[in-house]
Amino acid sequence: MSRNILIILGNGFTIDFIQHMKCEDKIDVKNLFNLGAQVPWPGNNRLGFLSFKHCPNLWNLGARSTITTSESLTLIEDIITCANMLNETKNISDKVYLRAYKELIQYLKALFICYDQQLNLSDKNKIKLVKEWGWYKYFASLNKNSEIDKVHIVTFNYDIWLERILKQLNVQYNIAGFESNNQYKFQIYKPHGSISFQSYIVKEKDAYDIDYSFDIVDDDISKFSIKYDNITPLTSINALIPPAGDSNRLGFKWANTIRKEIDQMIKDITINDELVICGISYWHVDRLELDHILGKIPIDVSDVSVFNPSPPRALNAILTTFFNNVVNYSKCECLYLKK
Repeated sequence: MSRNILIILGNGFTIDFIQHMKCEDKIDVKNLFNLGAQVPWPGNNRLGFLSFKHCPNLWNLGARSTITTSESLTLIEDIITCANMLNETKNISDKVYLRAYKELIQYLKALFICYDQQLNLSDKNKIKLVKEWGWYKYFASLNKNSEIDKVHIVTFNYDIWLERILKQLNVQYNIAGFESNNQYKFQIYKPHGSISFQSYIVKEKDAYDIDYSFDIVDDDISKFSIKYDNITPLTSINALIPPAGDSNRLGFKWANTIRKEIDQMIKDITINDELVICGISYWHVDRLELDHILGKIPIDVSDVSVFNPSPPRALNAILTTFFNNVVNYSKCECLYLKK
């Protein structure tokens, strides 16, 4: 009997990948401000995006390359908690957090483009290393398994290493909201956006700046295209939802299209299918979004595999409440060993 695999990926997936590729000194996705001084300002390509010169509001709120991971997460959560309110009220007296949000979006786009350039998966040594990764082997096994009809991957990460890995495997995939190749086995959903979501509106380098207008800049998903090469941060609209952001509350039109695709996909999940979850933080500000997905999956889905060396207690509680067949793993090697 054919079955489907639903995979939900959080930041822990990328963290595990970076650690496996031995790139922690160049790429830090835990503390998003740690390497900010090394990110080029798109207007002139000089290092120092995270600075008082370019991000005065983030800087005044405490964003530094020297703050701890915990301090970084707290600051981002404060900023996004305020941004989540924008569609619910315009009665905001102090705009510093809104201005910091605008800086954060631009900064994150430039940061992850910079990270993507740091890790070249076409390098022979990198190719050899990535082929040893548990997730690489797992994706390869899913692709070859004729008993699997569809592999649905919902990823809250906006890096594009997942897509690059699938390309290394010569796996054809569809990006929900952009393409309609539903005959492909692998279907990818990115409700928090991606650096590959390229707006058709691109600024001249000399005209690059941060738009501090009150409104959240948004557009229909049809106004974006998928791009993996020569990605530029010189775009007027960035399709990104930062960590701790709630795509429902922020109300982006492009994100709403992707959410609808996810809702439609989940309707086809049955008790014969499998659920795989990796690296989900389950912060209180993004729980509703994840609960919305989990709550629509059958309680008796055949297998629920959770990959996280330190799974959040709240997530464990929710999963064992929602599902009967939960198994926790600490290492991704178990992915292909258990098959």
